[in-house]
Amino acid sequence: MNKEKYVWRVGAPPPLLNQHSRIKHRIIESYVREYILTLLSDARIPRLQLTLVDGFAGGGAYLAEDGSGEVDGSPLLMMRAVREARAQLNLGRRVPREVAVDFEFVEDDPDAVAYLRDRITARADENAIEFVDKARVRVTNGRIQSEISRILGAVKQRKLGERVIFLLDQYGYSFPIPRVAELLRTLHGAEILLNFNVGSLITFLADRAANRKPLKKNGLDSYIPWEELPSIKANRRWRQILQRHLALGIRRVAGARFATLFFVRPNSDSPWDYWLIHLSNHYKAHEVMKDLHWANASVFGHELEPGVFMQGYDAKSDDDYTGQASFDFGDTSRDACIEGIHEHFGKVIFKLEQPTKLRELIEHCASRSPGSTQHFCQGLRRLHQSKDVIILTKDGKVRQPSKNYPLDCFVEPSKTLRLFP
Repeated sequence: MNKEKYVWRVGAPPPLLNQHSRIKHRIIESYVREYILTLLSDARIPRLQLTLVDGFAGGGAYLAEDGSGEVDGSPLLMMRAVREARAQLNLGRRVPREVAVDFEFVEDDPDAVAYLRDRITARADENAIEFVDKARVRVTNGRIQSEISRILGAVKQRKLGERVIFLLDQYGYSFPIPRVAELLRTLHGAEILLNFNVGSLITFLADRAANRKPLKKNGLDSYIPWEELPSIKANRRWRQILQRHLALGIRRVAGARFATLFFVRPNSDSPWDYWLIHLSNHYKAHEVMKDLHWANASVFGHELEPGVFMQGYDAKSDDDYTGQASFDFGDTSRDACIEGIHEHFGKVIFKLEQPTKLRELIEHCASRSPGSTQHFCQGLRRLHQSKDVIILTKDGKVRQPSKNYPLDCFVEPSKTLRLFP
């Protein structure tokens, strides 16, 4: 993303938003809404306290590329998501449940800040967002790096947990991944949505100081095999190889238990541009994000194996690389994903020395697969139907093949395992 094309001036039309960025904004809005609904899925929970941080907030409005007029930017979309979730949760209830959200919108361009403040007021007057939420908005003219300590302190001081979603839809690499790791370590309930310009980074990667600088800043320098770079770029699969290295580095440096790193497909000649990364220490949040990717098939994708892919790159294992077409979350990719999980699970389960919880198997593979829980269960079902595995309830009773399996069931290899001898 080129920051220069996003200019806001009060009294002037907002900048143009590309369609693929609008889809990304839709994912962000949906994630915030589904996150709240998931946390309050137990109807006995009376209140949720949450902080939403947009570290590169912009002016809050754009012109749609399709000519349909003005559309909201990410700060307003998050506020709309809160309103929608609150309304859904309280539909038909006599005693309403409280969704208390603090909004922290940070932007370093003073003109964009002025535009955003006007936009929030206008949308509240139009009843597009709640006045109760508007009263809890803090718009700060500054850099998110300088505001993080203040925000962390405010979250730490409040009661009812440390739940925060950080949206870091940055230009370039201005918010380093080691700082992301700090957020995840400091706050038990932190979720990170990070924009990472991997396409341009890979394309222009070379062993020169200017190219290594963003990698050093992000703690990823040691994950690139610099001496092998010329031979890697001579390989027809060089993009995929470098993606493996960067994906492994990001996961390790960020320190998150769960991560999704999928490309946003732009409307341009280049097939890929940037990764929309979700980092979390909670599997359910990870699952919510993956389900949203599947719900927006063809907009997101990757270029690695469809089932469970490698981390890093090992030339000795290169024969295992499938070389399939780009994964786009469509029907063909879905079938390939389930089959890939089926094969991987078969190999993993064959090595088990004792019954293992399905939850542990899924969480072990989750960050290395586009599959959500439903796809892991379908891959397991194929093994179950072919009698390659035995599945037990948490009480030790043998289960029959099913469309869905509870995550607390146990899996063990059959004594007559046939597919993976």
